[in-house]
Amino acid sequence: MPSEPTPVPRPELRAKVLELARRTPAPVRAQVTKRTRGLVTAGLLLPIALFLLLGGAEQGPRPRLLLLLTFAGTFAIAALSLWAALSRGGRTLGRARAWLVVVALLPPLLLLVWKVGFSAAFPNMTQAWAARPGLRCFGVSLLFGVVPLIAFLSARRGSDPVHPRALGAALGAAGGLWAATLVDLWCPVGFPWHVLLGHVLPALLLATLGALAGARLLTPPSPP
Repeated sequence: MPSEPTPVPRPELRAKVLELARRTPAPVRAQVTKRTRGLVTAGLLLPIALFLLLGGAEQGPRPRLLLLLTFAGTFAIAALSLWAALSRGGRTLGRARAWLVVVALLPPLLLLVWKVGFSAAFPNMTQAWAARPGLRCFGVSLLFGVVPLIAFLSARRGSDPVHPRALGAALGAAGGLWAATLVDLWCPVGFPWHVLLGHVLPALLLATLGALAGARLLTPPSPP
């Protein structure tokens, strides 16, 4: 059976990629890689510093096993989301738009299923807390999540001529999920509506903000 032909980029897209490569000589690429790693590292560490300033982890009434399970799952989801959003998947133009859209939408929903599902396995851990409807977690999640979003967008600035909005959405969701990992160490509430409002919705809002910012920040500048 003959192999399928390799798709050829549109002429205007090919021209943009070649221009971007021409304006980034090899010595500068090493500097760009170093700068990218520095920004990503800062985007991950600064929310941890904020988290510690606000008091750090709090077990509350949660069994220690439940705390470990929800944290481990949230951390794994956030790490996979970050890897999928930042890596190019071995492709010059980065991952496909459909892949990035899935990365922006699916992991926050997985977070909801993970946290509520494991909380339901422990007595009274999915009950509503009148004193904690989720607004505080919502605000803290946005605060923690906007920092990595800015860092990730800066790290990939001007690097995507194909689907900057989709990439921005994936980066925003990754930032929101990193924030959710820290907030989970502090919040013992497993009530579904609380998790949806305080932990999942911020990641989706940051994905939307990332898409809006990505259209402007991730598109390479037009050649003179």
